[in-house]
Amino acid sequence: MPGSARRNPFVLIALLAMMLSISLAAPQLAVAGEYTIHTCADDEAGYSSAALEVFAERGMKWRRACNPAGPGLRGLVSANVSGPGRVPRGAESGFILTAPPETSFSRMRWSGSARRRDCRYALQLYAERPAGPLAIKNVRANRRCPKPGMAQASNYPLPRTYDLGGASRIIQRVVCVGAPAHDFCSARGQNYIGTLALEATVVDGVAPSVGIRQDSPFTRGEWVRGQQTFTYDASDNVGVKGASASIAGGQRGGNSRGCNFTQRIPCPSGPGLIDVDTAEIPEGSQALTVTAEDAAGNTATSGPVTVRLDNAAPGAVAVGVDGGEAWRNSNDFDLKWVNPPEPDRAPIVAAHFRLCRAGGNDCVSGDRPGAAVSGIDNLAVPGPGEWEVRMWREDAAHNQQAANASQPVRLRFDPEPPQLGFEGQNSEDPTRVSVSVTDRISGLDSGQIEISPSGSGTWQALQTNREGDHLVTRIDDASLPAGDYELRASARDQATNLGATNLRLDGQPARLTLPLRVSTSMKAGVIGKRLISRKGKKKKVRRTVLEARDKVPFGRRVRLGGRLVNASGHPLAGAKVQVYSQPAEDDEEGESSGSDQGAEKLEDTISTDSDGRFVYPVEARSSREFRFVYEGSATILPTEDDAELLVTATSTLTVKPNHVLNGESVWFSGRVRGRPLPEKGKLVELQWSYEPGEWQTFRTKKTEADGTWRIHYPFKNTCGTVVFNFRVFLQGEGGYPLEPGYSREVAVRVRGRPCP
Repeated sequence: MPGSARRNPFVLIALLAMMLSISLAAPQLAVAGEYTIHTCADDEAGYSSAALEVFAERGMKWRRACNPAGPGLRGLVSANVSGPGRVPRGAESGFILTAPPETSFSRMRWSGSARRRDCRYALQLYAERPAGPLAIKNVRANRRCPKPGMAQASNYPLPRTYDLGGASRIIQRVVCVGAPAHDFCSARGQNYIGTLALEATVVDGVAPSVGIRQDSPFTRGEWVRGQQTFTYDASDNVGVKGASASIAGGQRGGNSRGCNFTQRIPCPSGPGLIDVDTAEIPEGSQALTVTAEDAAGNTATSGPVTVRLDNAAPGAVAVGVDGGEAWRNSNDFDLKWVNPPEPDRAPIVAAHFRLCRAGGNDCVSGDRPGAAVSGIDNLAVPGPGEWEVRMWREDAAHNQQAANASQPVRLRFDPEPPQLGFEGQNSEDPTRVSVSVTDRISGLDSGQIEISPSGSGTWQALQTNREGDHLVTRIDDASLPAGDYELRASARDQATNLGATNLRLDGQPARLTLPLRVSTSMKAGVIGKRLISRKGKKKKVRRTVLEARDKVPFGRRVRLGGRLVNASGHPLAGAKVQVYSQPAEDDEEGESSGSDQGAEKLEDTISTDSDGRFVYPVEARSSREFRFVYEGSATILPTEDDAELLVTATSTLTVKPNHVLNGESVWFSGRVRGRPLPEKGKLVELQWSYEPGEWQTFRTKKTEADGTWRIHYPFKNTCGTVVFNFRVFLQGEGGYPLEPGYSREVAVRVRGRPCP
């Protein structure tokens, strides 16, 4: 109420008169929110009256006594100060409830009481509104006065509802109006108006303002996970009752601001916090808005900000070791993996690993930060040995889960070289050389044993095998010259560490004297009979001899053999002798006996008798070189000898007829023996002899594929009766495995006219 109206009783009387003509039902705001202010006994929890302002002038008073259980007058009491004196005209006291800025009162529920002894006091309860004051309770001065010595009193214990029609203030007051002849009121007796309960409904058509502070990783659009708290700013003329967050089209959290509806402005304005559980929200980039609600229920929504959510830990990926999982002698390992594409998900920012000794509980952990990290370089294990490492990743939202670790990969580190030593020789197997290798971490991988004639400085690598943790070789003392030798060995472990030695396990140099085994000798050849003169006698005797090279006719059964003895000449009984053969290289005349010499092949294995002798019978069907081999044993040296068996070629030969007259013809035919034949047939030469030992070739012919041949020959210039001798001569030839030879001789009798 304007101050002049509140202090001038005559203006007040005019206003009150206008109030009486106004309907109690005023229209409400078409679109607006509402809330209710509860005061005094209407606030059963605390009987608060803080929403009302108070005023009092000299001679007047007010009292807040809303708890109905207290002594004396109860409620919000406006009254004069009782006493013997006077109260000047215009003095007043009361309570004012003012609507918050940009709001108005739509209705009110009120209960109270009033009492007047002096008619010069006005007791008023009214509302100020744009259309004019609205009287609610009005006991006008100098009207309907009580009888002398009496008092006017009214009581409204039950709340009544009043339509205030957009009022801006509700005023309760007691004012000394005075009388035309008096400018004062009596202070004797109590004049008051009191409110027991007041419930005022506020109409608010102003929406709150709200915005999101981008002062946290969540609202700055960084990748986050789990529970997030962010700040928003919200303000309103009646305060903000609460706010809620909306993400991905759904309400995801909110808060209540702790309003007190006993206050004019029941709710606070300013920043607030909202907790959001991102685990309940779809992952990825989402729009966040905040909707604020004021005390009257009006709402407003902030502009959106982008938030990025990821609550899933990165999955397991396959990890590999650069260079493989083999042992190495440098403590430097590089792990590599591939990050699969994950659009609109938190990028990888770190990798974590756990490194444990294989088969044990000795473990260390570590991490490697880095945007889109796809490897861990220069990783060192705590010490030599075999280790297992598992890796899992962390994204920008700090999601990581050790359960998503990769399958373990092995890291093997061995900085120590192997330790070697030659073992002593075994008398039962003297050619065997063994080197003991000790490598406590990665184990033996490979090695080499070498031999050198003493003092030569020239080393020869020996065929070296690995047998467990030993390097083993055999020294071929049959092929190496006799003499003193030195040995040395080197070995690499599985980490390629190299160790070497030339010492035996007892610390002595590794030296040997060759040969290591017992020497042997063999004499082999074609077994034959020869007439040999005995010493001092003229008569010859037939002896069995061994011919290193012998020539025999085709088809003859011959024996090859020999004798095996040791260096002392003692026979080796029961020894196994291997018989190898291959086609002979050349015939006696130096011509090749075959176009393809052929590879040597094993024919048989025979044994020596008690005298160290061996025999191998064969049928002479081709020229061959024989090699008799004794392979030796662990303690005896091997030996061998050769024998060459030369087989002469031959062909069958027939002539028809074998008696002819001059001018008649004969047919010579036959079949060449021995296989294989040259591809285009074997060349045969038909020879004749008139004088003994004088042979001349007069016809040549190639055989058929099966070795047969035929030659036609006419006799034209023979006089008298002549006997001619014929034979077939076969030269050595490529593709034919026999030596040059002859067929048997045949005779043809030719009779002609008597010679002149």
